[in-house]
Amino acid sequence: MTEIRWDALTGRPVVVAEARAQRPNEYAAGPAVPPAPPDCPFCEGNESTTPPEVTSVRPPGGTPNGPGWTVRAFANKFPTVAPTSVSVDPGRAPFARSAGTGAHEVVVLSPAHDRPLAELTGPHLATVFRVLRDRVAELERRPGTRSVVMFENAGPESGGTLWHPHAQLVGLNVEPPHRAEERAAAERFAAAASGACLIEATAQAERQDGSRVVAETAELLAYAPFASPVPYAARLVPAAHAPSFSAASDAELARVAELLPRLVRALRAQVPRASYNWTVVSVPGADPTAPSNHWRLDLLPRLVRPDGFEIASGVAVNPLSPEEAARRYRAAWAAAAEPLPGADKP
Repeated sequence: MTEIRWDALTGRPVVVAEARAQRPNEYAAGPAVPPAPPDCPFCEGNESTTPPEVTSVRPPGGTPNGPGWTVRAFANKFPTVAPTSVSVDPGRAPFARSAGTGAHEVVVLSPAHDRPLAELTGPHLATVFRVLRDRVAELERRPGTRSVVMFENAGPESGGTLWHPHAQLVGLNVEPPHRAEERAAAERFAAAASGACLIEATAQAERQDGSRVVAETAELLAYAPFASPVPYAARLVPAAHAPSFSAASDAELARVAELLPRLVRALRAQVPRASYNWTVVSVPGADPTAPSNHWRLDLLPRLVRPDGFEIASGVAVNPLSPEEAARRYRAAWAAAAEPLPGADKP
C-alpha cells in the first residue's frame, strides 16, 4: 500500500511507497548497457514475469501475454500508487495523509533490450506514442483521477533501475504541485490577456526571439525554455491547443516521434550516454478551450545534481544558458537526423 502525506509547511504532497525500494537495480553495475539478463522482465519471452498486459501491439496472430509483440503495456509491479481498498486515517494537521490511490503502468518501447528511444525508427516510435496516448485517455477516464504523469527514465542518473527502455504512466488522485503552480500562473495570464493561453503566448515569443529555438514544424515547436532548470532542457509544444496528451493527433505524435529522439541524439552528441527524463503531465476532464491547459513534452537531461542551496531554497541553478544549449542543439541537428545504425529493426 502507498499513501500520500501533505507537508504542513508547503502544502505539497509526498508519496510514501515503500514497495519501490524492492525494484531490481541494473544500473548499479555501471554506465554501459550490459547484455540482456535471461530474467529481464521486459524482454520477449519473459511475459509471465510481469502483470498481465493491458494492451499490446502484435502482428496478426499474436497471443496476448506471450511473445510476438512490438509494444507492450502492463501494470507496474512496484507501483508508486495503486488501486487500494485499504482505508487510511486522514489524521489532522500537521500530519495529514490519505491513501495513495491511483494507477501506475509500464509501456515497453520494443522487445530489444539494448535499443533506446534514440535508436528506434520514427514509424515505430509513432506507434509507441499512440499506445501512450490511448493509455493516458484510459487512465483519465477512471473516477478520481486528477492528473496523469507520463515519463521515461533513461540512464543511471534518471531515477530508473532497469536498462530495457520503457515509459511509464502514473494516474494520481491529487494535482501535482508543479501543475497547480502552472495552472495558477496560466489563469492569471489569461485574466490579464483576454483569455490567451500562456504556453501558446510563450511559444510565440520564443519564435519571435529565435535564440532558443531548436526546430519547428507545422505541428510542434522545439526550444530551450528561457528559465530552463537544468542544462540542455528542451520543450516540445504543439501548435494546436489541447489540454491533454490524450487529445494529441496522429500527425502530432508522428512529429514527437521524429523530434524527441533527434533531440536525444543531439544531446548525446554533446554529452555521450547522458541520462535524461522526458515528461508530460495531462489533465483529465479539462475544458478543451481552457487557456490554463495546454499539454507539452519536456526533455530534462540529468547532468548535474542539486546542491544544498538548491535543495534548501527550491531554486534551480543551471550552469549552461538556454541560449547556448539551443545553439549546441542546432549545431548537432543535421547529424542527428537519422537513428543510429541498426535501428531499422525495432
